[in-house]
Amino acid sequence: MNNLVVILHNKVYDHSNPDETDVLQQVDLVADAYRQLGYDPVSMELGKNPLNDIVKVRKLKPLFVFNLVESVFEKGELLYIGPALLNTFQIPYTGVPLEALFITTSKVLSKKMMNCFNIPTPVSYQVNETDRLDPEKQYIVKPIWEDGSVGLDEDSLFRVNEPMKIKRIRRLSPVQYFIEEFVDGREFNVSVLGGKNKTDVLQPAEMLFKDFPAEKPKILGYKAKWDASSVEYQNTIRSFETLDARSSLYSELKNLCLDCWKHFNLKGYARIDFRTDGNSRPFVIEINGNPCISPDSGFIAAAHHAGLNNQTVIRRISEELN
Repeated sequence: MNNLVVILHNKVYDHSNPDETDVLQQVDLVADAYRQLGYDPVSMELGKNPLNDIVKVRKLKPLFVFNLVESVFEKGELLYIGPALLNTFQIPYTGVPLEALFITTSKVLSKKMMNCFNIPTPVSYQVNETDRLDPEKQYIVKPIWEDGSVGLDEDSLFRVNEPMKIKRIRRLSPVQYFIEEFVDGREFNVSVLGGKNKTDVLQPAEMLFKDFPAEKPKILGYKAKWDASSVEYQNTIRSFETLDARSSLYSELKNLCLDCWKHFNLKGYARIDFRTDGNSRPFVIEINGNPCISPDSGFIAAAHHAGLNNQTVIRRISEELN
């Protein structure tokens, strides 16, 4: 009986970079879960010759592929190439399908879709549209394609009356960066787990910015996610205890997650990131298809909080194949 499952991931080139090596921890978690579920997992890399790598996968004739490809040619914006090749060679794979992965990887395309379906998201502009910005508001400049808070720090925040920042922003590539109105409020990450005829919105996790000075922006930037020695990392705390399940905000977050899941045709697993304004109105700031599932990730933490072990998570993700 064929029980072979290929865990496909991007090749890691810089082993000193935690946001790259993180995928290897995900491979270990998935492989361990599959072994306990009775499968024979084999990990394979998608490197600098993706076509040859997919041909190697095809020759193994796996039951399916667990897609952990986060970049191609070390570029996050090319991660869709993995499922594109799997589609081409008709190899079943887990997680978000090709079209949805491409759209959600682009924050700009995602926001256009959200506007079409009346899903609240902060107003955005191109980097060459700084003359349209409101002097009374604060803004944040973001990479269009990168995730994991790559390229995001407190210097990304700005106002119109900061000429040096405006000058720097105008020099940025309009195909790589965009401007978004900054929602200065609470931040929530909400994990969604699919499965056979089932979609569960897990308990929202609030990101708490502990003892941040008043002048320090409360954002989940690169240091807060990846630099364990930084003040931001040590003082940014994930909590599942701040939001009552009976509250209207909880219901709004849940419904918006289900709207995103439906309208973006998400599968397997996703994480929706929100910020709320001063009136507790939630805005979707990012849709993360195939989010990180390393042992210390927010998704796995939410699953464990819901009483789900790793095997259950991986089994349910594997129930929805493309």
